[in-house]
Amino acid sequence: MEKKDETKKQRLARLEKQLADLKAALPEHCHGTEGYISVHRATPDQWGKIEEIEEEIKRLKAEPGE
Repeated sequence: MEKKDETKKQRLARLEKQLADLKAALPEHCHGTEGYISVHRATPDQWGKIEEIEEEIKRLKAEPGE
C-alpha cells in the first residue's frame, strides 16, 4: 500500500524496515539455534515479497531527487 504524501526518503525508510522485518522472520534466520531443522525453509511467496521490496528499494535509490 503506497501512501501519496510520503516522501522518497520516508518510503525508503519504511521499505528498508519492512525488508529487515521480513528477513528476520525467515525460518532460515533461526539457523544454528537449538531446535533448528534443515527442512525449515521460507516459501516462494515469502522470497517473492522480499525480492519485490528489494527491487523497489533499488529503483527508488536510482531515481534522482528526494
